[in-house]
Amino acid sequence: MERQRKAATVRVAAASRRHRGGSFGSWSPLLKQVAALVGFVLANLVLLSPVVVEVVPALVIAADALVLAAAAFAFVLPRSTLNPAWELAVPVVTFAAVALLRVGTGGQASPFAALMVIPLVWIASEPGVRSVVIAAVGVVVTICLPFFVGVSAVTSPADAVRLVFTPMAFTIAAVLINQIARVVNRRVQQLEELNAERDRLVETLERANRAARKRELQAINANALLDGVWNDITGHAIIGTDRSGLVTVWNPGAASLLGYTAEEAIARLNITELHRRDELRDFAGLVGTARSGLRDVRDWTYSRKDGTVFPAQVSIAERLDEEGEPAGFVFVATDETDAKEIERLKDEFAGLISHELRTPLSSILGYVELLRSDDDEPLTRQQDKYLGVVERNARRLLQLVGDLLFTAQVDSGGFRVRPVPTDLPTVLRAALESARPVAESAGVELRSDVGEGELRLGVDPVRLGQAVDNILSNAVKFTPRGGSVTVGLESAPDEVRIVVADTGYGIAEHELHRLSERFFRAGTATKNAVQGVGLGLTITKAIVTAHGGRIDISSVLGEGTSIAIALPRASISGSAARR
Repeated sequence: MERQRKAATVRVAAASRRHRGGSFGSWSPLLKQVAALVGFVLANLVLLSPVVVEVVPALVIAADALVLAAAAFAFVLPRSTLNPAWELAVPVVTFAAVALLRVGTGGQASPFAALMVIPLVWIASEPGVRSVVIAAVGVVVTICLPFFVGVSAVTSPADAVRLVFTPMAFTIAAVLINQIARVVNRRVQQLEELNAERDRLVETLERANRAARKRELQAINANALLDGVWNDITGHAIIGTDRSGLVTVWNPGAASLLGYTAEEAIARLNITELHRRDELRDFAGLVGTARSGLRDVRDWTYSRKDGTVFPAQVSIAERLDEEGEPAGFVFVATDETDAKEIERLKDEFAGLISHELRTPLSSILGYVELLRSDDDEPLTRQQDKYLGVVERNARRLLQLVGDLLFTAQVDSGGFRVRPVPTDLPTVLRAALESARPVAESAGVELRSDVGEGELRLGVDPVRLGQAVDNILSNAVKFTPRGGSVTVGLESAPDEVRIVVADTGYGIAEHELHRLSERFFRAGTATKNAVQGVGLGLTITKAIVTAHGGRIDISSVLGEGTSIAIALPRASISGSAARR
């Protein structure tokens, strides 16, 4: 836009220079000189006619030569590098030619005095008082020259009056011409400015039209792409509703999963009709979390048109209109039938393997202990080294079996915690000391922000220690060499938070809600070859939930992860708490 304004200013300035003398000033110098040439041609024809005029041939020839020279200069001037101000030399020379012609054709009695009107108009049409002065001087010289050279004389009062009045009259005419030219020039300049503004507006409008056409094509392509994606999504039911739950959007995936066509669902079906009555009381209970602006992903049981049901994971989000006001809700449902079956098979497999492996592993560890304690036949150093490998791996497998049995116990409802008044800083320091050898081996710095004071809470110290150990172990494993892990304790009026923060690989946002799933491993764990089977956070969540607390997880890829165990200050009542 700034470039366009500058271009318009240049065009206006150029136009101003072209129109300095009004419409007459816009002509080329040669075109303006044509009038003088025609006048002198007519004068020469008169001189060649039978009309009796006293002629001094040398002066007439000189006058004709000056006019032709001025015309030649007018032709050359636009093509030269001379300043355009030199253009005034053409009418000045023409004035001199007219003066010589008058002297050579009778002086005061010359019939060609009117020719001085041509250079007068030319000069007077140029802007400024200087032009009027030059024109007046030209008129005075042209009229008075015959008297100065003795060709004419003042013989009567009338001659004296003409000698004074005629220059004055022509000077007044020059002033009027100059003022008229100034007004015309200003109007022409204003017109040029308006034309430049019009050109700029037209150019802006054309550019806006091009941009609008481009956006229209982009919108058409985007709509076509959206329609294609919309029709291709058949594995997920995408359902839009108004604020009361009446269906307004029904994608092909919804028709495939639920059996209702779009015509049967839109404006006829309420979203609550898809839920089992024993799971959902009313629409407000379904969208309450979404209305508060929080992310709501829950498992529900959906009913198809034919009456069959299936487990569905449903994500609910509030939909806003163009003014930012609530307009309804969007539900994205996924059939979890296969996932639930896989989870059930995992549970059965975990229980089976746990029981089948625990006994032989205990036996292996027992025999390792016997071999190492046999004083009659001591082991060589190499044999002891091999047995050490056997023992470490057997204990690792035994720990895995223990974790599997623990999760099976949680699922069966047999998991209990036994809360007693416990000093939390002591539990955290013990966890730090247990993790320090592994951290030092991995090149990870352990930092404590626990504090020196005492903070007692009614918890199960063994189970809570197990939960902290799991989180701390994961933090060390997920932090590359040179990083750090910080364990902190935060106290609030209604809860206490145990925070473990690392500077490790981080976890993708879309994976955070799955971290407590059994056997789930984040993408960064696989990418960086972090060992584990995906049970640590599952066990930790079960322990924290049994204490009436919760786990808060935040993470940024490449920056680190923070996991907080939030425990209520109120002691857990009873001798045990059940998940």
